[in-house]
Amino acid sequence: MSASPNLADGPARPLTEGERWSRDLLDRLRAERFSARAWRRFFADAARRSRTMRAARPELAAQSRRWGAAGAVAAVPFGARALVWWGAWWAMLDWHLGMAETAEGRARPLAAHDALTLARLWGVPVVRRRPEPWLVAAGMATDALDGALARRAGPTRLGRDLDSTADTLLLTAALRGAVERQGLDPRLLWLERARLTVGAAVTFASYFGESRPAPVQPDRAPAAWLAAAGTLLAVSGRTRAAAPVLAGASAYRTVIRLRAR
Repeated sequence: MSASPNLADGPARPLTEGERWSRDLLDRLRAERFSARAWRRFFADAARRSRTMRAARPELAAQSRRWGAAGAVAAVPFGARALVWWGAWWAMLDWHLGMAETAEGRARPLAAHDALTLARLWGVPVVRRRPEPWLVAAGMATDALDGALARRAGPTRLGRDLDSTADTLLLTAALRGAVERQGLDPRLLWLERARLTVGAAVTFASYFGESRPAPVQPDRAPAAWLAAAGTLLAVSGRTRAAAPVLAGASAYRTVIRLRAR
């Protein structure tokens, strides 16, 4: 699977207005020691910011609503869980439309690579129930394609965060399906969940502890390809071949996450 394109970061790149706003909000939350009152102010200010951005970018807000409706209609045949899942992710997208900006702070509409990323998120409950090799392979193909398209168009903060989240959730759903339907050793799923716990801890420590995104992980592509290959083997019923590949991918990704920290 392709490594997601990253926004340039570091001291040489000035923060966008949206990034400065987020940093200031997080700094205030930390200064107020994460009290209940601080959290109320945090969410109230975030909701106000979301409303302001939707009002300032009506075309983007309308595009978000169209995509949300299309995803909901497509989810109906797959049942209530798929519909609720998509509704939650669409709400998250609509809340964070201000992140649809380039590294220079240039506003951008949602594009083809965003649609591919959202398609992977939409497909998580489907893959969970039906871990078919062709479905998992299709998800991997959308990941490779949206990475190429994002590099051509220029990545956004929104795309950066959604892309890695979509990859993780899709592969984890496929692994759960492989444990239940193909007899994959459940300890491999536990190992992957442990890796995700480490990753989430690093992300939260960076975001809430230092007011910055999670650090960029070096050499992510080999680990991503290993995880994809192991998952594809698992859902194809080749669980014995998949086991060492998946274990290696989880261990490798944990190491590079800790190194980046």
